[in-house]
Amino acid sequence: MNRSNPLTPNWSLRLLVMASCLFLAMAPAPVSPVPAWRKASQVAVLPITGPIDQVTAKSIKRRLQEAVADGAEAIVFDINTPGGELMATLEICRLIKYEAPANTIAWVHPFAFSAGTIIALACREIVVSPDATFGDSAPVSPLGPIPETERAKLESPILTEVIDSARRRHYDEQIVQAFVSVGVELWLLKNGETGEVIFVDSNEYQQIFGKAPPDELVKVSTPSTGENSIVSPFFDAIASSSDPLAPDSIAYEQLLPSSRPRLGPEASEKWALMGQVVADDRLLTLKPADAINYGLATDLVADQQSLQAFLGASSIRVYNQSWSESLVQFLVSWPVRIVLVVIFLVCLFVEMTFPGTGLFAGGSVITLALLIGAPALAGMAEWWDLLAVLLGIALVAIELLLVPGTLIAGITGAILLMIGIIGTFVSGDMTGQEMQEGIVQGILVILVGSFISMMIIWLISRTVDRGRFARGIILETELGQGRFDVVSTTAEDEAVAVGSIGHAETSLRPSGRVRFDERLFDAVSLGRWIEAGAEVRVVRTGLVLEVEATDS
Repeated sequence: MNRSNPLTPNWSLRLLVMASCLFLAMAPAPVSPVPAWRKASQVAVLPITGPIDQVTAKSIKRRLQEAVADGAEAIVFDINTPGGELMATLEICRLIKYEAPANTIAWVHPFAFSAGTIIALACREIVVSPDATFGDSAPVSPLGPIPETERAKLESPILTEVIDSARRRHYDEQIVQAFVSVGVELWLLKNGETGEVIFVDSNEYQQIFGKAPPDELVKVSTPSTGENSIVSPFFDAIASSSDPLAPDSIAYEQLLPSSRPRLGPEASEKWALMGQVVADDRLLTLKPADAINYGLATDLVADQQSLQAFLGASSIRVYNQSWSESLVQFLVSWPVRIVLVVIFLVCLFVEMTFPGTGLFAGGSVITLALLIGAPALAGMAEWWDLLAVLLGIALVAIELLLVPGTLIAGITGAILLMIGIIGTFVSGDMTGQEMQEGIVQGILVILVGSFISMMIIWLISRTVDRGRFARGIILETELGQGRFDVVSTTAEDEAVAVGSIGHAETSLRPSGRVRFDERLFDAVSLGRWIEAGAEVRVVRTGLVLEVEATDS
């Protein structure tokens, strides 16, 4: 009689257990639920890269409208910028707060300095890449240190903006001011009962604990990807400050009430010091661990896949800056504008010196159109800039074509032309300091471009064989059965001497061609225009042959 061995395993049960283990091993890891207020099926990503200017603001507005029209439920601003212009930054913040969907996320990926931080704070949430850094949003000037009064003027709109963002998004008002102003000294306190964290200045710390705060900076551990140790740093209740607000204070300008009241001695038992966050001799700059622990960032997002999981999205679409916007941004950069000034002046000189096909005149017109047109498309040119340029061109044309030699119209026109070009560096909405910077930058561009142009013109005058150069760009003229070569003279050329008599082959307005014997020469009229066929007399030889009508 066969008896089963009690030690013999039940193979069917073993197989069942093994299958269950295999199923559990192959099953996907549980996914953290996405809060309903954050979840978005269709997400639009708008990259903000490079310096921020008026072109960036216009591009953000266009892309934002396009994303909303396409049905985007959440807008992610993928930020990687060193900063930029104040007015463009404030315009982007306005778009985020008033024209974008409620679900806006700033993705610091990887840098958001200055203007980038201000834009990030305007969004409902901030997420950071593992290598992110943001902060340091104080206004700076390429002209050197900013005087105290001017700095206060520049900081005022920035502080107003970041405090408004803090009250809208429930960030700590004091810590956002530390991004902008040197001298904001803060300490981190944590509530032992609720886990909340807040930031206090030296005065509030002394009111709570009755002694001066220590100077030891807080140490923050680095979080690993996927972890979120954030504890809301603010009270949920919106209460007004217990301190009266002076009419000239930044907080007085806010439409929203302060996020929390200031604490007093009664809070000393509940709140414990974690350490100093920022000293009074530096601006606040944060890495991911600090941003998360301080309540400014909600999570680490390394790539688009992580972003999609963070929002619970079914699709993500990236709305990049268009090629035309990138082209305009390239054309309004100061190095390119220097090059355009050089091309404009050199082409104008060559056309005046070697009249002929009009090729260089066309080049000067095109470069001038780019110098004015690109800033106009970028919203950087005002109507008076364009008017000054048009008047300048008209006066220069009058000097060259109607009253040559008087210089008054020509000099006035050149000045108006330069003023118009410099004006494209300045926006009428800017503060005094930024307007000064724009004017200085415009003047430097004109001066540098003019200097380089004069060097090129000098080299052309010294090294180029004028006759050979002219023959390469000026069409030959046929008269009757014969052909006349276009030639030229220099100071050493004895073919045409001062006082020689010839005839205008073409109209000289003021440049054209004259004929001496069987040869044609490039020439410029001194005084009034000379019509074709009129008798002319050589007044001066050199790089340009100068003539006058014999009946003048």
